[in-house]
Amino acid sequence: MDSYEHFKQVWEEQTAQIKPAKKLNHLVFIVVHPDKMKWDYALEKQLQMTVLQTSGGITGSGTGHVQKICLQSELNQVLRSCQQHTHAMICATGMIFDMTARVSPITSFYEWTKTGEYCRGHIISRPRSAHLNGQHIELNLEKWRELGQPSIWETWKKFKRSVDNFHDTYTPWWLKPYNRPEIKNFTTQERSAKAWSYYTLTRKKAHQSKMWSKIKGLPDGWIDSVNVNTRDNYTKILMKRMRPRFYSENTELIGKLPNQKFDLIFTPTAGYSGEIFADRLDFWGEVVFYDYCAENIHIKQNIVEMQMTMDQIKEYSKMSRHPIVFNDHGFLQNHYPDYDMKKFKKEYGDRTALRMLQYKMNNKHKIDYWIMDLIKTIRAKSRSKKYNELVDKIRGKDVFFDVSNIFSYHVSHAGYTLDELMDTLDDLKKVLSTHTNSFYIKGTAPCKQEIE
Repeated sequence: MDSYEHFKQVWEEQTAQIKPAKKLNHLVFIVVHPDKMKWDYALEKQLQMTVLQTSGGITGSGTGHVQKICLQSELNQVLRSCQQHTHAMICATGMIFDMTARVSPITSFYEWTKTGEYCRGHIISRPRSAHLNGQHIELNLEKWRELGQPSIWETWKKFKRSVDNFHDTYTPWWLKPYNRPEIKNFTTQERSAKAWSYYTLTRKKAHQSKMWSKIKGLPDGWIDSVNVNTRDNYTKILMKRMRPRFYSENTELIGKLPNQKFDLIFTPTAGYSGEIFADRLDFWGEVVFYDYCAENIHIKQNIVEMQMTMDQIKEYSKMSRHPIVFNDHGFLQNHYPDYDMKKFKKEYGDRTALRMLQYKMNNKHKIDYWIMDLIKTIRAKSRSKKYNELVDKIRGKDVFFDVSNIFSYHVSHAGYTLDELMDTLDDLKKVLSTHTNSFYIKGTAPCKQEIE
């Protein structure tokens, strides 16, 4: 994107069709961007990650949040427009959350809204004045309106504060401004699950530029090329979710499937969605499981060919180089508490039924396993051997192509700009349109909306 305004316009246009979750539509998530900061690649990536993580789900991978993007100077006006909302989470560009934490900042915010408290944030308290740092503020809008909608950026001259500090002498545990309710600081545990880039500091800006340039395009060995053990907390938290994982069960609904014939299915390795597609579609032909990680291909092939039970998969995971991800809910990975668990289980069925579908697929259809980074393959075009193999495979076929959440995945967003991801998805559609007899793409676009 060539500017903040361009990024905001594209994100809002792309997400306009996504409906907020009914249980969460009383909440609003606002990403605030600096007014006069020079736009560059590193700043764009920080905005992209903050917007992505606050757009939905307790791990940032879902949808359902009411989200707004604005300049810092526009925040008070935006808050005044949120009359239908009871609480707001306000995050500045450069805020990043540890979504692997036992309690993510999103979950923590959900719970905080039930307390009745007025506000919490990063309090800056000097001897003669105090204010809130704009990096992360959570606000009870109902109480804020009762106070006359005061500016979020106001400075207080009269106040009481805790004796103790989180660090230095200016970060009190709580602050009670004159004529305002008490404001609490984030706890040590809550602080450990997030980081801000502090892009206004010269040394931090230099670090951000260097780090994002290394990650750009997700080059081979990119994970090891970035110092995961760096003292910079932003990089530590960013990198926590970047290493490959194999998902033994799906985290998204199957949804409505097309009523047309197919003789080729492309689908990622995670869970049992490929097995369901092979069973429920009007399909007779070949199933191709693909993944950018060779280990995931190996795991999936063993699970299918050995007809593993979940207990066997768990034992197998102990021998795997990459972790197999499990969860306490049986199927659900990251949609609680704004998700219909009964609907999910009803749509997928139990594990015994899924294994039967897997057995049926493996015996009825030809199965192939491809190591393929879909985004890199499409972007490389005919320069890539894998691209040419893909074209040869789909040529003249009726193709069901499942991209799952590849284009909206946090790793993809870390390595590519929003417009790069959108352009690559368009290129994939062009490849399928040019070389297949017919095709259908299933999955989510870069901004998490369903692909049309």
